[in-house]
Parts: sequence; structure tokens; C-alpha cells
Amino acid sequence: MWLDVSYLKNFYNTALGRLTQDLLCDKVGQLWPNTSGQRTLIIGYGAPLAAIFESTPQHLFHMMASQQGVIHLPSKAKNSALLSDENKLPFADNSLDRVILLHALEFTNPAHPMLRDIWRVLDGGGKLMVIAPNRRGLWTRLEHTPFGHGQPYSLGQLTTLLQDSVFMPERVASALYMPPSTGKLLQRLARPWETIGPKYLRLFSGVIIVEAEKRVYSPTNSGIATETKKTGWRTLAKKPSTADR
Repeated sequence: MWLDVSYLKNFYNTALGRLTQDLLCDKVGQLWPNTSGQRTLIIGYGAPLAAIFESTPQHLFHMMASQQGVIHLPSKAKNSALLSDENKLPFADNSLDRVILLHALEFTNPAHPMLRDIWRVLDGGGKLMVIAPNRRGLWTRLEHTPFGHGQPYSLGQLTTLLQDSVFMPERVASALYMPPSTGKLLQRLARPWETIGPKYLRLFSGVIIVEAEKRVYSPTNSGIATETKKTGWRTLAKKPSTADR
């Protein structure tokens, strides 16, 4: 069941919510440092990431599922939010450059119809970013944040789901290593947690972030392996087939 949009709005208006927003923006901004001119759709609840797209707000669209309700974003006067069936996106084929799922995938069951329609609206080589609760993380075990609701995922489950929907996972990261506490002391330590986490606590992050590219052909080898980069992002690459050895 989708979370009501008023619940999401209220959470991100709290101190913990604002901190969560900052940490997610940091991670997404590292992956997509330049969003200029990119036609982008955020499905679910996109308000926490809107600051990343301030330079080109005319290219940003927010879509909320009909089951969760809708609010004006970024404002009533400059609204770019719409209410729609997540499996029937109101966009033409190949009309978008990027799509982000935030507070969306974990509430969609089954997920394949939505992902296949995202594939339809993305242009060739378009990028999909999935932000989903980590099955092993602490955040998914506590219900006072949105990440404690819906279906959590492991990295393996996400990559398999994306590959089955004709996307090629390329890079993966994680965020929200601090405990989801309302205490001010733990919140002040949030950024040190985010620095240490990718090195020592990666499996227990609050969320997993996967970037995938729209595939326009069927791959001959769908196996993947991971390589860790100094930036903290890991690249998802195809495993060599026996013919390549």
C-alpha cells in the first residue's frame, strides 16, 4: 500500500526528515552533478530531491501514484506535479532523459508493469535511478520513517528486477548509515556516519541507490560483477563469458 503524500510531507518537515533530505541530495548529486537540460521525472515523492534541479526546474516533473494523493510541487503557482497510474505514465514514448524512483518501488506490486512503462518513456540510453530501502538496514525495521514501510530490497533483488525489465544496472551506492533517531546528538554525527559507512557498513545502509540505463537490445550476457571506485560508487559490469576467456 502506498504511503499517503501528507505523511511523506510531514516526515520531511521534521528535523530527521530534513537531514534525510540533505543526505539523499548529497548522494544523488554525486551521481548526477549536471542536470541541466535533462528532462527528468521523479515518481513517488520528489520534494526531497527538488533542490538538485533548481537550475532547470522547467525540465523537472513530479508524478505521484493515484493511491497516494498529490500536492503542488514546487509551489501552487509553479506546479509541476501530477497524479497518475504508475503503470500508465502520461508521457510520450522516448520523451524523458532521466527517471528517479523515491518512495515508489517498495509500494508497487508487481513492479514490472511500472518499470516497463518507465522503459517506454525513457529516450534511448536514458537513465533510471532507484532509491529503495535496504533489506538489511536498520531503517527498514523502524516504522517512524517512510523507509520502514513497503517492500525492502537487497542489491541482488534490485539488479535482477531491473535486468528483467530491460535495464542495465551500471552504478550502485548507499546512504543513511546513521540510526534513524530523533535525538540531536546522533543527528549531529550523521555526516561522519555517511563518510565511514561506505567503507565499513555498506551492507547495513538505510537505502540502496542503483543507476541503470535503458537497454534497446537484448544482451548476450546478463551476469554482473561489482568494482569499488574511490568515490564510493561501485560500477556494475558484465561478467566475462567463457567465450571471452
